Amino acid sequence: MNFKELADNIGLDEEDYRELIELFLDTGKADYDKLKHALEASDDEQVARSAHTICGASGNLGLMNVHDVAKRIELSAIKKNLDAVGDDVQALQGLFDEIAHVFQG
Repeated sequence: MNFKELADNIGLDEEDYRELIELFLDTGKADYDKLKHALEASDDEQVARSAHTICGASGNLGLMNVHDVAKRIELSAIKKNLDAVGDDVQALQGLFDEIAHVFQG
């Protein structure tokens, strides 16, 4: 993951982009936690809302792998098919971990 390249793609310098990534990691973690709790409670509407928030924020930052996974979760939740999201929820956690690792690296 190349933050300079991602920053360039959306017209920011790398320092500003890193600040946004830090904010994304903080807020994204909170949204991910809401998603997980909603999934455990079988609350498809909250799963969809949380996934939508993650989807939008990641898309704005050019994190298309996160965006795509969150979008799949959102669409499954809208269809009330929470049984289909388990692998994607785990993948989303892995993507957040990867971004955090690169950010701190």
